[in-house]
Amino acid sequence: MRAILVSVDYWDFLEITLPWNRHRFEEVMVVTSHSDWQTEEVAKEFDCEVFKTEAFYDDGADFNKWKALEQGLDAYGRYGWLCVMDPDILWPKSLPDFGTMKGCLYTPRRRLFTDLTKPIPMDTEWNNCQLHPNSSEWAGYSQIFHAEDEHLGNPPWHEINWKHAGGADSFFQRKWPISNKIRPPFEVLHLGMTGRNWTGRTMPYLDGTVPERAEERKKSLNHYRQSRVRGAIDPYSHEKFNNYD
Repeated sequence: MRAILVSVDYWDFLEITLPWNRHRFEEVMVVTSHSDWQTEEVAKEFDCEVFKTEAFYDDGADFNKWKALEQGLDAYGRYGWLCVMDPDILWPKSLPDFGTMKGCLYTPRRRLFTDLTKPIPMDTEWNNCQLHPNSSEWAGYSQIFHAEDEHLGNPPWHEINWKHAGGADSFFQRKWPISNKIRPPFEVLHLGMTGRNWTGRTMPYLDGTVPERAEERKKSLNHYRQSRVRGAIDPYSHEKFNNYD
């Protein structure tokens, strides 16, 4: 299996997750911005391929993760078993045997470890952490699939018109009918709070310092969330660019 993940301003998490997860994957690509030299250094230290792009900010986007990810997939090669994952996710050190079938999407459930002032628990203790309540989506923190899966369609596989990093993974997982979406027999651990960094990093670095633009990014994220119109034909329309591909 090959992994690809987006990490901009998340190098401190990569220092934890890459040495923990790297052995699990034959290859890993880290997609980042040209200015994020810290992420590039950590990725190369753990023998990861690095793809740099400024597509995150094209057309004034806050953080178009999906356009950058799709450029990374083009460069990485769309073949074999792939895992699209996040830089703040830990997989268990050892996995139970489970088969994979082309045509299915696999996403494990995730548990939450939010108090990052405490030591990160070993995987044998993850059952003590809260299980994320969303059981209806096979979300983008760890999505496993085969590149030749007919459900994917032609590239780009993700919607690349989002102004931020939320949403497109939810639409991506809808490509598969529920009968083809499988929970593998293991869980992963998510470090930190969820849904806080869609417009760029807002949460403090692990040393306690706060990103320079954190408050600005929080306001932008709150605007997107508060502007969603429940029951509208496309409640996310203001979060996307129109007529954009």
